[in-house]
Amino acid sequence: MIEEFDANQSTDLVTALALLASMLLIGLLLEIALLRVLRKRAQDTHWFLGKVLFTSLSGQPLYWIIVGGTFFTAPILSNRFPIFDVIRTTLIFTIPLALTILVVRIGLSWVVFYFENQQIGSVSLINNTMRFLGLLVISATLLALLGVPIGPLLTVVAGSSLGLTLALREPLANLFAGMVIIASSKVHLGDYVRLASGEEGYITDIRWSDTSIMSTMNHVVVVPNSQLTSSLVINFNRPDPEVIILFDFFVGYDNDLQAIEAAATEVATEVVTELDGGVSDYTPLIRFNAFQDSSIRFTVVLRGKTYVDQYLLKHELSKRMHARLLAEGVTLPYPVRVVHVPRPINVENDYGPPDSTPIERYD
Repeated sequence: MIEEFDANQSTDLVTALALLASMLLIGLLLEIALLRVLRKRAQDTHWFLGKVLFTSLSGQPLYWIIVGGTFFTAPILSNRFPIFDVIRTTLIFTIPLALTILVVRIGLSWVVFYFENQQIGSVSLINNTMRFLGLLVISATLLALLGVPIGPLLTVVAGSSLGLTLALREPLANLFAGMVIIASSKVHLGDYVRLASGEEGYITDIRWSDTSIMSTMNHVVVVPNSQLTSSLVINFNRPDPEVIILFDFFVGYDNDLQAIEAAATEVATEVVTELDGGVSDYTPLIRFNAFQDSSIRFTVVLRGKTYVDQYLLKHELSKRMHARLLAEGVTLPYPVRVVHVPRPINVENDYGPPDSTPIERYD
């Protein structure tokens, strides 16, 4: 009878261990295979809710299956392994914490993917703020589970907030200025901006204290957020990243302006059509606008996709326009300066006859 009881116990133990191992394997398959596929599918289809949920659920299926398997096998395994009761109690204790972490992840993922859909990018200020708030929520949940009273702690924090505000006045000013920058949506990551002080470049990040701008010289310009909100900023990407490009040329007075206009229009059209930075459906304009001292000035009006595309467009336009004007026989003016040189004069010496060496004077 005793041997039959021991055999039954051994069979139940093997069954419990096999069930626990099977559930653990199912959890790993859900985590590694199914959840990863669903996450990639949501990314490819730009399904906003799917991206939020499947990103937030990372690690959750495996945890909940372990919890379920532990509760199913607890009556059997706890008799043979007393430490199993400690494991089960720990898992029960962590269930509210796991739910809190899931909610915090959903909130953080929602903010991140919302900014991505709005083409704002990943902003360190928002991400770090959400992580900090999530950490506070998780910490408060953990303290509540441990039986630590939160009310007195909140009272102490509220009482010391005034002193912290005065001590951290400048950092807090930059923090709220950064939030204003993000909330206003006037400046996004990747925008090309120029400050009133002359610095210009791409905005790469907005942190709690400053904004980073990557210049075209591959240097980082760090601007305090409070200064960015209070100074003049030109955003070349808002509301439309396309830019009008004006480029001046000069020709002599003895040229056929009608032929020059036709040739210049053809060259400019080739430039905006063949180069990636040009707007191909835009028809360039040629405008004669001034009579200079020794030339006639005309302006070629192009349209580029972004502000920095103008440099390549101007470069290519200069080469092609110069070659085309020379091929058309157009006279290109050179600078002309008129210099008046008077006759040499003799200067009479105070102590003798006039000096025989003439002194030339130039005006």
